[in-house]
Amino acid sequence: MRYGHLEKIKFKLRLLAPLFIGSGQRLTKKEYIFDTGKGKVFFPDMPKLVRFLKERHMLTKYESFLNNPRQKDFKGFLDAHNIGSKEYNDFILYSIDAGEAVNSQRFREVLTFIKDPEGRPYIPGSSLKGALRTAIASFVLKRGGWSYQRKSVEQGVGNFKGAKKYLSWENKNLEEKLFARLDIKNPRKPEQKLPVPINDLMRGIQVSDSLPLDFKHLTLTGKYDRQPDGNYKLLPIFRECLIPGSEAHFSITFDLPMLKKAGLAPSDLEKALHGFSDAYYENFEEFFAELPDDALTGAQEGVDMFLGGGAGFVSKTLIYNLFPDHKRALELTAKIMSHQFPRHKHDKDVKVYKVSPHTLKTTFYQGQYYQMGRCELIME
Repeated sequence: MRYGHLEKIKFKLRLLAPLFIGSGQRLTKKEYIFDTGKGKVFFPDMPKLVRFLKERHMLTKYESFLNNPRQKDFKGFLDAHNIGSKEYNDFILYSIDAGEAVNSQRFREVLTFIKDPEGRPYIPGSSLKGALRTAIASFVLKRGGWSYQRKSVEQGVGNFKGAKKYLSWENKNLEEKLFARLDIKNPRKPEQKLPVPINDLMRGIQVSDSLPLDFKHLTLTGKYDRQPDGNYKLLPIFRECLIPGSEAHFSITFDLPMLKKAGLAPSDLEKALHGFSDAYYENFEEFFAELPDDALTGAQEGVDMFLGGGAGFVSKTLIYNLFPDHKRALELTAKIMSHQFPRHKHDKDVKVYKVSPHTLKTTFYQGQYYQMGRCELIME
């Protein structure tokens, strides 16, 4: 749909795997009801809960429960005071499938999904735009923009010892080289280009937040770090995720003159995503063994992309795109990982594992393994 110099297109994001976008909250068992019999987790609406307890003259007892470090289970508190599941509807905001947490002895807390002001899950446009930004950066690099800085980039990245330092450098240095392409001058000093945010080509791409999703699309999933040989390590981290098959709807508005000034067109977005997805597979994913219980995932109508928390280092960075030489990128990534995580055997990444990082971020849902955060972006 065209509005003068603006073109607005509707997109659908179909989840091919569980997706986690965190709210920043970690809830303990004192803050939710974990019902193993029903296989559900119930999250209270606090104003309703306070009203419910006040009507039953239980606020003092509830305060004592909260302040007692020995009492850690909200369901146990309710059971002890004869408050059963039939009464939950009086004070519950929503409930979700507990997933594999039902059978886990290590389930202690929930990392919650982001919610809108009305308390419903949604996908922020900033999360999607961040993933698009990384893909576009890769596209610009492959188109030749990286070559004029090749030597300095290699020397710069080679001097980094930790992931945080590299990411900081990637943000500050590459931002200007890759994105400051609008060439907007300072009106007071025409010879001086204005800072990156003003000249950022991504100003030409505006992404809306998604429409809210129903609570039925949420579940709990664990964290499985897979090794190249197929073995995995299950970590005691449980995230509130959107389930595979969920669909979120966005609109993306392109400022056509602004994109043209940056040497881009709306059609380049899909090319960028395809290119980044292919590079991700060739440089990282193909080095990990497939398991019989792996879910069959892959874009059918649109293009693959990774989104959200827990998707992994390679899905959100450019180091493998900076260097056509895979070995060079592998060596540098291994150095970064070794410094950042010295106890995780990243010194073996180059010669033994042949991939760095040597863990594939996966999760488990309804009997199948999924790569965390895999989605399909479809133009409607």
